[in-house]
Amino acid sequence: MITNTRQTAPSTSNGRGATKSTQVATGIGPLLNPSKLQSAAPSPAAIAEKAYAIWLSQGQETGRDQEHWFKAERQLRHA
Repeated sequence: MITNTRQTAPSTSNGRGATKSTQVATGIGPLLNPSKLQSAAPSPAAIAEKAYAIWLSQGQETGRDQEHWFKAERQLRHA
């Protein structure tokens, strides 16, 4: 686990001229890029449109709707 530390209180003196700071492990890893999050999660409408195109291209066979949906989702995530 990646831990970042941050100062939670200003440095304080212990009365002898030395200072100390308090640090806490936050447990938060690197921040994600919001633009990548959006491209990583296609909308249900986009997935449905792509799944329909896959269904058409594979002879309009019934009973494979979930397979087409997941294939469309994978293709859009990696586009």
